[in-house]
Amino acid sequence: MNSFSILELLSERINRFRHRIAIEWIGTRISYDELETRANEIATRLISSGAGKGSLVTVLLENSLHVIPTMIGIWKAGCVFVPLDQNNPERRLTAMLSLVKPTWVVTESQFLDLLDRVYPPAQDKFRLIQLCEGKLEPGSEEGAGPNPQLAQSAPVFEPDDLCYLYFTSGSTGSPKAIAGRYKSIAHFIEWEIETFQLDETCRVAQFTHPAFDAFLRDVLVPLCAGGTVCVPDGRETILLTSRLLEWIDEHRISLIHCVPSLFRMILNQELKPEYFRYLRYVMLAGERLFPSDVKRWLDVYGGRIQLVNFYGPTETTMIKFFHPITRADAERKSIPIGKPMIGARAIVVGADGKSCPPGAVGEIYIRTPYRSLGYYDAPELTAQVFVPNPFSTDPHDIVYKTGDLGRVQTDGDFEFLGRKDHQVKIRGLRVELGEIESCLRNSTGVNDAVVVEATDSNGEPYLCAYVVTDEGLEPETLRDQLLVELPANMVPSVFVKLDAMPLTLNGKVDRRALPAPEKRRSRKAVYVAPRTLTEEMLVNIWSDLLGVDPIGVDDDFFELGGHSLLATQLMSRLRIDLQVELPLAALFENPTIAKLSVPIAQSHLASTNTDDVSRMLDEIEQLTDEKAKSILSQQLQHPA
Repeated sequence: MNSFSILELLSERINRFRHRIAIEWIGTRISYDELETRANEIATRLISSGAGKGSLVTVLLENSLHVIPTMIGIWKAGCVFVPLDQNNPERRLTAMLSLVKPTWVVTESQFLDLLDRVYPPAQDKFRLIQLCEGKLEPGSEEGAGPNPQLAQSAPVFEPDDLCYLYFTSGSTGSPKAIAGRYKSIAHFIEWEIETFQLDETCRVAQFTHPAFDAFLRDVLVPLCAGGTVCVPDGRETILLTSRLLEWIDEHRISLIHCVPSLFRMILNQELKPEYFRYLRYVMLAGERLFPSDVKRWLDVYGGRIQLVNFYGPTETTMIKFFHPITRADAERKSIPIGKPMIGARAIVVGADGKSCPPGAVGEIYIRTPYRSLGYYDAPELTAQVFVPNPFSTDPHDIVYKTGDLGRVQTDGDFEFLGRKDHQVKIRGLRVELGEIESCLRNSTGVNDAVVVEATDSNGEPYLCAYVVTDEGLEPETLRDQLLVELPANMVPSVFVKLDAMPLTLNGKVDRRALPAPEKRRSRKAVYVAPRTLTEEMLVNIWSDLLGVDPIGVDDDFFELGGHSLLATQLMSRLRIDLQVELPLAALFENPTIAKLSVPIAQSHLASTNTDDVSRMLDEIEQLTDEKAKSILSQQLQHPA
C-alpha cells in the first residue's frame, strides 16, 4: 500500500482495463476509457474557468452515473469535491453553502431554481458548470481557455492535500464539514482490495447517496480493483426489498456495503439458499449489528457469503476496524467491531485518563496517520477531538477521541458499547441530538426541549423529543417546523409534552427521569375508525409496524413515526397480506389508510371477477371520500 493519490490507483486501472465496463446503470454502460474522457472534460472546463489546486467545487447532481466522472474530474483539476444532497431542507443547504462558499458548482438545469433559492443570487456567487444527461452543456469558457490536454496534466499532489468535504450533523445547531485528504482515501481503498482479494471480476452495488462518505467506498473499491460499479435504477429498487433481491442477482453483485438497517430489511424477506448466487461479501457499517441478524443469515447461507462488521468514524476516513463474522458470533451478546486495520491502532481510555485493561469500559481513541484533516474552517472544534496522544511525549503523535464507549475483549477484539455524549446513529446516519434540540428551542412556542434516542419493540432506534411549550401548542405540530430545517432522519418520531424538565441537583436535565416515550396518534387528527375490510387490515399492519394503537384511517403514516425503511416493510406486508404489489411512491402520495385504500382497490380490479364487483361496490359505498368513491365505482362498473 504505497500510493497516496487515488488518481494514481485509478490511472493504472484505466490504462489496464480501458475497454472493460466501469459503471452500469439500467441500460447504460460506461467503459473505463469513457469514464476517463468524461472526467477529463470536467477537469478541462474547471481549469479553463480558473479553478486550481484547492478550489472548492460543489456538486448537486441526482444520478451517481454522473457524479462519479464529475468527482474524478474535480480531482484531476486539483480541486475539492463537495457533494450536497438536494433532498436536504433549503435552510440546511444554505448553511452548508455559506460555510464552504464554493466558487464553482457542477449541477443540472433542474436544480438551478433551487440554487437561486438557497444561495441567492447564485449566479453572482459562483461559476456554474452545467450537465445535461451527464454531458457538459456548452459554456462561455469553452474555446477561450487551455486545450483538453490540461486534463491529462494533473497538478502536483501532496499526500495531505484536501480532496473532499463531507457534511455531518453538528452539536452547535449547524452542520459541520469533515475535510478528507488523498493519502487517507488511497490507504483504505488499497487495504480493502488487498484484504478481501478483490479483482476485475468484482461487481459492487452502489447504494449510498453521494453526499455521504460511504459513497467513496462503493465507487472507488471496484474502480481501483478494475471491477464494475453497479448503480440501481432508482431509490425504490433499494427500498422495495423484493425488487432489491432480484436486482442483486440480475446484476451479479459480488460485494455489498450497507448499514445493518438495510441488511435487516433483506433478512425480513423469505430468504432461500438459491438467492445471491454471485454474492461473496456483505460489509456492514454505521450501526450496531445484532447477533440475531447474524444467526438468521448464517442459518440460510452459512459461510458461502462472508459478513464483515466494519467500524470507523468519518473523521478517521471511512473504516478503521473490521471483524469477519463467524458462527460463534451468533451466540454472543454483541458483535465485536474487531481489530484495527493495518495503518491504525486504538486504545480505550478511562475517565481517569489511563489506559483501560481488557474488559474495562472507556472511550475509544484511534491513532492513525490516515485520519481526515478535521473540520473545515473550525480549528477549535478540530482541536477538541484531535489531541496529542496522552501516552506519548511526541506532540505530533495525534489521536482522535471518538466519543464512543467500548472495551477490549480478552481475544483483542474491540466491542462498541454506545456514545458517551449526545450523538446517535439513526438508520446508519450520524445525528447530533444537540442540533435537533437547538432547532426545537428556536421554534415558535417552545420553551425548552430535550431529544433522546429510544428503541422500538423490534430493537430499531428512533428519536423522541420532550418539549415544554406554550399553552395550547400541540407538540406534534412541531414536526412540520422541523422539516423546514432538518432532513427527515433527524426529525423525531415521537413528541412528549412536559410541564417542566426534570433536573438533577446541579440544575442539569435529568435524562434518566424523563418518562418512557409512548408512540401514539396525533391529537390534532380526528379519529376515524376503519370502515371496510381493507382498511381494517391496513390498520392492523400499520399498528404492527409503527407500534401505535389505535390508528385512524385519516392518520398520516409519517406523522405516526413512519420512515422509508418502515415504508418498505409496509409494501412487503401488502404483498403478503393483501396480495397487492404497489410502488413505494404510492405510500408517499397516499400517506393515510383512507387514501392508500384507493390504489389498493385499483390494483385488485385487474384480477377481480364479476361475482366480486357487487361486494366491492358495497365496500366503496362506506367510504367518505366522494372523489375516490366515484373513481372506483366507475372502474368497477366499466373495467377497461
